[in-house]
Amino acid sequence: MAITHDTEARQVIHHAAMQLAALDFMDQSTAREISTMAEAVANLFMVVFYQAETGRATHRDFSEAMAAVRQTLQHH
Repeated sequence: MAITHDTEARQVIHHAAMQLAALDFMDQSTAREISTMAEAVANLFMVVFYQAETGRATHRDFSEAMAAVRQTLQHH
């Protein structure tokens, strides 16, 4: 998975982590509302973890995971 914008990827992940770290708690109703998006993001991170560990994630793996994230964003 070749990333041409390494700095951009780091900034995006860092920003998301900072926002998540600011949450105190999430009630069940909120969790239900965002569960589809959370699952898509988790799957994207699994591709990132897989790439970090094995170097075998493909461009297609990343593209499919990103497409799922983008699809959930359109519905929210």
